[in-house]
Amino acid sequence: MLSLSPINLKNIFTSLAIASVFFISALSNAQSSRSSTSGDEIWLGTYDQMLERGLIRVAVPYDRTIYINDKGVPRGLAVNMAQVFESWTNTKNAGEGKNKVSVKLIPIARAELFTALSSGKADIVIGNLGVNQSLPYSNEFLLNHAFRFNREVLISGPSSINVENIHDLSGQTVYGGPNINFDSTLQPLNKALNKAGKAPVNLISPLGVLDDEDLLEMVDAGLIPFVIIADWKAKLWQPIYKNLQIHNDIYADDLGWVGSAVRSSNADLNAELSEFYRTDKFNNALDAFHEQEYKDHAKGLKDPVEKAAWARFESMRLLFDKYGTEYKIDPLFIASLGFQETLLNQNAVSKVGAVGVMQLMPATGNALGVGDIHLLEPNIHAGADYMNQLITKYFPNINFAGKNRAIFAVASYNIGPNNVAKARDLAKQQGFDPDQWFGNVEFAAAEHMGYEPMVYVRNVYKYFISYELKLKKIQSIQP
Repeated sequence: MLSLSPINLKNIFTSLAIASVFFISALSNAQSSRSSTSGDEIWLGTYDQMLERGLIRVAVPYDRTIYINDKGVPRGLAVNMAQVFESWTNTKNAGEGKNKVSVKLIPIARAELFTALSSGKADIVIGNLGVNQSLPYSNEFLLNHAFRFNREVLISGPSSINVENIHDLSGQTVYGGPNINFDSTLQPLNKALNKAGKAPVNLISPLGVLDDEDLLEMVDAGLIPFVIIADWKAKLWQPIYKNLQIHNDIYADDLGWVGSAVRSSNADLNAELSEFYRTDKFNNALDAFHEQEYKDHAKGLKDPVEKAAWARFESMRLLFDKYGTEYKIDPLFIASLGFQETLLNQNAVSKVGAVGVMQLMPATGNALGVGDIHLLEPNIHAGADYMNQLITKYFPNINFAGKNRAIFAVASYNIGPNNVAKARDLAKQQGFDPDQWFGNVEFAAAEHMGYEPMVYVRNVYKYFISYELKLKKIQSIQP
């Protein structure tokens, strides 16, 4: 047990954005019977009219913890929330002779949530409102704080030092998601450390485009030592990532909020939601996350920079640099893909006959004409050439910005360029940016192909980030 004063704790970490929580359709028979009511339906009704027609439409954002469509199977915390709310509503109204109500999911791109509500495509929107977009300050909506999560906590893992008090963080590196404002969180701590003649905390946020789930997995695998995250999410994933240690005594007030919004004409619906949020059923639903749904997808990260793995990388580094430069692909992405495929093992042969570090079929190697891919240099050459062709041949008219060229090449390497093209088309239909993989096309790919492509590409990206950290290509932020 740590003996830290609340004042010191509050100076440590404040204001990690809360991830979105809530409702999704349970895909019940009642919903199936109403399949004619699509997410494009425009309907502006009162709460009584919703009850009369037996349908409440809830728009939710795509989110890896909250909602994802895994090849037609809805997964995430919101599934449980919808089931509980639907049951609670029907139980409450059972004695009033009202129709049985179905809560229907309308998954939507985060930026379109309030547009869907305003236009009548949804009756409620739920999520981390105000975190990733500005709240509409107008009389058009009623905003409702569903639950105040009071803490953001320090999480450590197998590569962390033992932390007994906040000063033990001196000289350590702490990571956070894109929504942490380090200028107002760790600045007081670092000022105190400087005054005491101690090294400040090294701050890195954001870490590329990694999200909270990525950071937790990297801490669990020992790839990074510390992360700051909302305690509810840490507790949600701790049964899966068993190496995490939650420092409940090193925390700060979380100023973010999770909640809902309805049209201002639906004050009675807003009151109903407020009543639901105060029930034990609501709180219990937070603990009903079906972790087994994700265990099958958690492949377990390896450490690309531990001594033996780093030695393999160093022995191949000149080749990654050579062919990365030739094909205009960041060499570290080629290395990361090779590490994902074989842990940089040139002797690896798959069950179907794929060969070497980059796991290419001999026929593919022959077609590329770069030499015998059973040898190291031709194998890496072929892998880089193939990654380049996956973009130049199949997406010739698309100028993928930044790292997206390499990321889409990795995705195509995994599921094939035709499936990536289909995912891009679906993403565009769903309101996502078809030229951005993370947070956009990856969700459409999961719906089209299952969760595996998302895990695969994110693993490769985490290895890429690990290489960049090792090579000091990512610098800390000192508030």
